[in-house]
Amino acid sequence: MAKNSVKMIVLFAALISVVLTGCSDSYQTDLSQSQTRSRWHNSQGVVYMDQHNYTAGRSQFEKALALDSLFPTAHANLGIALYSLGKFDSARAELVACLALNPKHLHANYTLGLIDLAGGDNYERALASFQQVADIDGDDPLVQYHLGRTLAKLGRSDDALAAYGRAIELDENLLSAHYARAHELRQLGRTEDWRQALSVFDRLSKAGFEGVSTTYQGQGKYAEARVEGHFGSGGDDRMSPIHLADPVPITGLHRAHVAVDTDGDGLAELIGPSPDGNTLQILAKQSNGWTAASSWYVPPGIQAHTTLIGDIDDDGDLDLLVSSGQLGSDPTNKLLRQQNGRFVAEALGLEGSAHALGDIDHDGDYDVVSFSSGLRLASGNGTGGFSDITDEALGLEFLSPSRAVFTDTDNDRDVDLIAAGSRMALFSNNRDGTLTDLATERQLTQLDSALDLAVFDLLPDGHLDVVGLGPDALQVASNDAGRGYSIHQQMPVEDAHTVRVADLDNDGDLDLVLGGDDQVQIVLSSAGQLQAPQPIATGRPASTVVVNDLDGDGRIDIVAGNQVLMNETKNLGHWVNISLSGLNSVADGVGSKVEIHTSTTQQKREVRAGAGDGRTLHVGIGSADSVEFIRILWPSGVRQAELATAADQMLHFEELNRKGTSCPILYAWDGTDYRFVSDFLGGAIIGYLTEPGQYYPPDTDEYVRIPHLQPRQGRYELQIGNQLEEILYLDAAELVAVDHPIGTTLFPNERLLSSPPYPSHQPYALADLRPPQRVTDHAGRDVTSALVAVDDEWYTDFDHRPIHGYAAPYSLTLDLGDLSSWEHPVLVAHGWVDYAHSTSNWAASQRELSLFPPRLEVEDANGTWRLITTDMGTPAGLPKDMVFDLSDALTEDVDRVRLRITTSMSIYWDQFQVGRSVGQYSVQRARFDEADLHWRGYPVHESIHGTFAFRYDHSQVNTEAPWGTHAGAYTRFGDVSELTDQIDDRFAIMFHGDELTLTVGADNFGPVREGWTRSFLFYADGFGKDMDFHSAHSLTVEPLPFHGMSRYPYGPDETYPQSPEHVSYRLDYNTRRIKGFYE
Repeated sequence: MAKNSVKMIVLFAALISVVLTGCSDSYQTDLSQSQTRSRWHNSQGVVYMDQHNYTAGRSQFEKALALDSLFPTAHANLGIALYSLGKFDSARAELVACLALNPKHLHANYTLGLIDLAGGDNYERALASFQQVADIDGDDPLVQYHLGRTLAKLGRSDDALAAYGRAIELDENLLSAHYARAHELRQLGRTEDWRQALSVFDRLSKAGFEGVSTTYQGQGKYAEARVEGHFGSGGDDRMSPIHLADPVPITGLHRAHVAVDTDGDGLAELIGPSPDGNTLQILAKQSNGWTAASSWYVPPGIQAHTTLIGDIDDDGDLDLLVSSGQLGSDPTNKLLRQQNGRFVAEALGLEGSAHALGDIDHDGDYDVVSFSSGLRLASGNGTGGFSDITDEALGLEFLSPSRAVFTDTDNDRDVDLIAAGSRMALFSNNRDGTLTDLATERQLTQLDSALDLAVFDLLPDGHLDVVGLGPDALQVASNDAGRGYSIHQQMPVEDAHTVRVADLDNDGDLDLVLGGDDQVQIVLSSAGQLQAPQPIATGRPASTVVVNDLDGDGRIDIVAGNQVLMNETKNLGHWVNISLSGLNSVADGVGSKVEIHTSTTQQKREVRAGAGDGRTLHVGIGSADSVEFIRILWPSGVRQAELATAADQMLHFEELNRKGTSCPILYAWDGTDYRFVSDFLGGAIIGYLTEPGQYYPPDTDEYVRIPHLQPRQGRYELQIGNQLEEILYLDAAELVAVDHPIGTTLFPNERLLSSPPYPSHQPYALADLRPPQRVTDHAGRDVTSALVAVDDEWYTDFDHRPIHGYAAPYSLTLDLGDLSSWEHPVLVAHGWVDYAHSTSNWAASQRELSLFPPRLEVEDANGTWRLITTDMGTPAGLPKDMVFDLSDALTEDVDRVRLRITTSMSIYWDQFQVGRSVGQYSVQRARFDEADLHWRGYPVHESIHGTFAFRYDHSQVNTEAPWGTHAGAYTRFGDVSELTDQIDDRFAIMFHGDELTLTVGADNFGPVREGWTRSFLFYADGFGKDMDFHSAHSLTVEPLPFHGMSRYPYGPDETYPQSPEHVSYRLDYNTRRIKGFYE
């Protein structure tokens, strides 16, 4: 079957889960064609809402209502979309229309309450709306929180405190409720109670817990658009027994380990040992049985107890990881590297007789866990090498494990590890190279003594449950949203050693296949419940089980030992098969989470590379003849989805190449519009990992040249946009006017350095600017033409490493000509840097690659190169200038100055110039007297040459973005001039999509003297933080940085200032609490 090429779009957020009965429309199984189409448009609208594209969502909901005007949920969703667009009156009309059809609709009542609470003119009506919801679902903490807010507005302080208390009982970590309670106590003058409440708030905030936001998906589940269906089968279960053909032996195979398509024909081949155990076989299905495949060649003598498949050395070809079955450190464990269809075997050097592959550190290459003789964890370097990190990562020796699975147990955007054996272990990822066993804390030890386990969404609710197969029983531990597990179901079983998961009847529910001594057992699932096992005798050992669609008919077949049981069940549901290719994630997409949404169902799967796992997800979708969208969360953090795909086909998705972080963006009024200037504070990043355990010390301030600034009605106006997946902590901002002689060009003394001391402010007024006479690169090529003008024709003839931001070392030699008559020469460089991320540096450390900044050398009179500095600096981020003062570097009197720049960073140089500093300038500084923080969205960008060098258009704005959200308290909208007027660690904390308008009167600057001209610089001081997996505290706003910290992350002996001014700042300004979103 040919693969379908699909167009993918970015999705900002996860779909909501099923709502309570009070807000649900009656589910209809006999919908008319127009009603069915109406629900399709409703579902599309929810997708757009999750992208924060409220306008497109509104359009879809309107289309849904045009087809079915009596569809309450579409009215409610349209009301929520209009509310999100700030159209409160129109939103009210739709919500009232919904309530006319269903007076108890929770979403409509709740959102009406939010509108009245925000409007501030009818708190009694808001209270009535929230009370309607509380009467049906009084156990929702956000309902109680908003009840409390409304009661407080009505002056009913005691009732408000009771509601806040109830919200905290329901969710003890709900920051907004703790803050609101503290604020109410403060208003009442209960100082001691206020201090205690504030201390709890402060502790939870520092721990990264979340609060309520004022944005979509941050105000509670009842303020979110919803679909008709939900996670699960939607009543599409097929309860008839599965019909399998009689077992057929495979004569050339002892047992199958894995099924994978090796030749691209859409059908899987089987991989496993030969009957004598001395050869690894790859067999293809033919009309007359299974015969040796011609696609791959495996050398003889490979003994295989288990076999895993994946691109382990990251060269684009699938490799095999083979265990011989011997215990302890066994040199016969092999890595079979594929080279042109042939495998070359080499010793693996890993202990254990069984393994699983995953990416525990999210660096884009495979790690491996070994088990059966003790749990060992090894980190891969991306080239096929592994190093044992058990002691530092796990900190204990886990005895006698029988199975281990890489999985995200708590939907927090990182991979955890579950191991089964004499006792269960749940190793939660700490994002710092270590894991913590939380099995006891999360009650997973109820599955102790499991022989095997399966991790999948059985219930289904979007959280992965755990099935433990014990000696005589099967137990299901349901996942309570990552907080813990409880036994949901258990049933006795006999003769079962292995459990595998597959949708055998294509109804959307995942079923189980149990393998035993001489039988397999089929355990169907229906609406979150496992049914009684259906035993099927095999007459031969069947403990090794592989499930796969072997003949391409859309039905999952079973290989038990060396026998094939073809699925011949009639009237099965529709299906799709999904395969992935990673870009910045593991090449095979392993570790990705995939959601499949039809008109009535939503399913969640994970891509894994453990025992029996192939490279394709088979997804049954029941009676649906299409998929409304497929959403992927890649391990790199990229979110991706495709709309409206037909059923019964193979789909292949490639990971998008996405820029998640940079710096805030500066725009300036040029007389006509706000023109893009550049980014800034590129060196102010906090938590940026330079190597394991080491973090970059931020350079907190920067001066940016503003070439085209013009006054508007007597005032200078700038806009700061925070547009990518990061936080901006802006502490101070000023407009700086520098006057200098006509005929000179002004440059700030800026460049990005790898470590302190950082440049001090010393602008340069340069005369006689000229390009180099000649520039050659490390290969001797003349590249002068690419480097004499700022024209986006960069120098690009360097080799990129496989790791983002890393390059093979390369050099540029600049012939500057005769500078002997210049007393003070200055080098000016223009270009941009494709930064290495924290994860890049982590991965590079595993491959023993180094990243070194531009090293500057000068040629002396004897032709010998003399080092000037090991770090001359780089342009900080997007295309801009940097300077390097040569006055102390050129100590010899030579008639021709030649400089050599060498680096391993991905720097795209565009222009070099040398100029003569005249040393004449005068400076005037002015603080912005107006600073307004507000929501704007995401100005569109142009990608220069398809790279991450972006130019932004302030006049065109998107309302959606593919970003996660840091959890925590952001600065409320409005005037923040008090926060930006000086460096005092009281920041304007900006969420992505926020904009800050800065204005200052032109009359703050005196006249320009005759013979001189004026240039403007923007000065900013602050910090920034991204969401990279390996960056410190990358999921939360807290802990707040401060200028006196010794490092970030700082230790327990340091803390953000606790002065009365700083406490009041946090309470009064940082009231916009936003819920973290990582899925």
